[in-house]
Amino acid sequence: MSQAATAYIVGKRDGGKRLDQFLHEKIPGLSRTRIQKAIRERVTLSWDVKARPSTSVRAGGEVRIGYRALNETPLEIEIPVIARGAGWLCVDKPPKLPVHPVNKVLENSLIRMLRRQEDDPELRLTHRLDAETTGALIVAADTERARHLSLSFYYDRVDKQYVAWVGGEIEGDRGQVDLPIGDHPDSRVYVRLLAAAGMARPASTRWEVERREPGRTLLRLFPKTGRRHQLRVHLEAIGHPILGDPLYGRPDDFYLARVRGESDPRLEQDGPERQLLHCERMSFPDPNGPGRIDVRAALPEDMQDP
Repeated sequence: MSQAATAYIVGKRDGGKRLDQFLHEKIPGLSRTRIQKAIRERVTLSWDVKARPSTSVRAGGEVRIGYRALNETPLEIEIPVIARGAGWLCVDKPPKLPVHPVNKVLENSLIRMLRRQEDDPELRLTHRLDAETTGALIVAADTERARHLSLSFYYDRVDKQYVAWVGGEIEGDRGQVDLPIGDHPDSRVYVRLLAAAGMARPASTRWEVERREPGRTLLRLFPKTGRRHQLRVHLEAIGHPILGDPLYGRPDDFYLARVRGESDPRLEQDGPERQLLHCERMSFPDPNGPGRIDVRAALPEDMQDP
């Protein structure tokens, strides 16, 4: 794999999926049309089959996306490394930074920046955080450990604790949301999901109150499953969306105008400038042997007193 390529390891449960479906799940910010175009132009497969949108992916293989030149000025931001081990490291992801190349961001994605910082072109993501979310993110240095860690996340073997400021004053000190998640049937935003009875993917989130203030509550969140947008969707479903979330708890028009780069006073975001969600702690199986590893990313300043 070249230095400028991004690779995704195919997990056991992903085997047999269409290539365009697999990549759409990995890069939800891109439309299916753009993904299919990329497949034809710059996607290669580790099992020596020509990449087509309909190609079935193979468990254990790699899907590689080649470099596409953009007029992009590299950011001079140091990614804080909070823990290291043989073949892996944990970083404290800054806000407003996509973890992988997406749309017009290539060199300023976290994985590209980290490869330059660590002088290691083989670093690979093992899971994802949304662009605006901060906190602990595990990165692997080789295929074997990347596969081990990715499967640990896929099979919910990683214990995660998030902290979030949510709107409103939630009732009770603790609770649990057990609502399956699926595509939103009525939204014009294709990445928006819905938590409701009858959705396709079971999901469960436990929460505890950390702090109360007028009009907002600081929650500690314990996702028992790892669905995309799970915490954001579950908190919207119980009437307490995460403060600063540009998608959940807001109308479609707000998100669509923001994506288009439009300025409309009626759609200006009130409150914090970014989504106040932080992955504070994780415990995961040691990729080098028995036992578990615990990591912690301190709460960022904008969430200590937003």
